[in-house]
Amino acid sequence: MKKALPVLLALFSVLFFNTANAKDRVIEGVISDYACGDNCYLTIVDAKGKERGGLCGAPLCEKFDEDDMSKFKGRKVRVTVGRGVQKDSAGNVMGKMDLFKKIILLKK
Repeated sequence: MKKALPVLLALFSVLFFNTANAKDRVIEGVISDYACGDNCYLTIVDAKGKERGGLCGAPLCEKFDEDDMSKFKGRKVRVTVGRGVQKDSAGNVMGKMDLFKKIILLKK
């Protein structure tokens, strides 16, 4: 539970402070990395081979576990990307960055 609490707090702050943006976009790609610190981040590689990283704020992010990402790495996904607020562990706003708002796992 101690390990999950910072992740849940970071996820809550990302979702709560998500900025509304009419310019959300949809990208398809493959999950390549996931890591958590003060915030949780997801990286996907799109069809052109470009890495796209951002805050992981989608409900599916709650199922990710850094220790066992093997079942998600390499999975094809369709993500909705908007803008989110990045905060440090003290709650200070560090800036805005891409936010994966919705993640749909696609068939292999």
